[in-house]
Amino acid sequence: MPTAEDRWTLPEPGARYPLALLARGIDPDQASVRFFGIIALVVAVTGYTIASTSVNLLVEWLGWLVAGRPGTLAEYATRSSAFETVAGLVAANLAIGAAILVVAGLLRLLHRRRATWMWSVSPGVRWRFLLACFLVGVVVLVGLQFIISGVPVLRPQNDIAAFVMAILVTSPIQAAAEEVFFRGYVMQALGLVWRREWFAVVGSALLFALFHGTQNLPLFFHRFCFGLIMGALVWRTGGLEASIGAHIANNLGAFLWAALTSSVAQARAVQELTWAGAAEEIAAFAVFALVAWWVAGRMRVPATVAAGLSLARPLR
Repeated sequence: MPTAEDRWTLPEPGARYPLALLARGIDPDQASVRFFGIIALVVAVTGYTIASTSVNLLVEWLGWLVAGRPGTLAEYATRSSAFETVAGLVAANLAIGAAILVVAGLLRLLHRRRATWMWSVSPGVRWRFLLACFLVGVVVLVGLQFIISGVPVLRPQNDIAAFVMAILVTSPIQAAAEEVFFRGYVMQALGLVWRREWFAVVGSALLFALFHGTQNLPLFFHRFCFGLIMGALVWRTGGLEASIGAHIANNLGAFLWAALTSSVAQARAVQELTWAGAAEEIAAFAVFALVAWWVAGRMRVPATVAAGLSLARPLR
């Protein structure tokens, strides 16, 4: 007699993360599977766009009300979108954070898959590995900032306490959500379209770079390489923990540095990077990836879906 667990799908045993969205017993070469992967991508991008826009507008509206309705809502939203207000920073980060809910919903409703599978092939978050990768990211990526720029001259911006609190609370959510969406769902959906890990990694990295809007070629290449390196790391470690750890460390470092030395708005406005600056940061991403991969080996985190997983066992 079917149990309540029978409605949930499991990935194929031995599958690596980029190819883990396919359910057991399904022929990956069917045209319907590839078409379903394309539909999944369209639905994901549409759902994310609607959810993020809605959350952003809602939080900015609430910020306008709390601030006493200064000027018109349109004027306040323009300033907030440029991160001139704390509400704008919070709105943008929580808007991107909505991607986690979108992906969890798609897994359950579209793929009949428990949401724990969006984190790793274990499934679930491997917390010790995530913490280790975050610490590596702080040393490698934030340390690079000190090597390049030296000890900063502190010129804290206005409302520094509020900005720092907002960065510490919401930037990790934003960073994790970008990884869940691009290195997670988008990568796995591309793995349905064509069963090649490299295709999923390259495709998700390209979309990640394109989604960042206006940017010059070195900055685009910088973001594309970040996506490539983190995607390869997800492929080889079997989960999002390493890329999430790097992304959180990088974003916390960048925005806290800006808040303490210039302004968060100035960091938000960056649309250009030199080739030398891009090369330095890409090299740091590569060093991080090598160390994180070594840590994964030392901690023996699984890189593939275990053969012994059963629907009868709790998925944690």
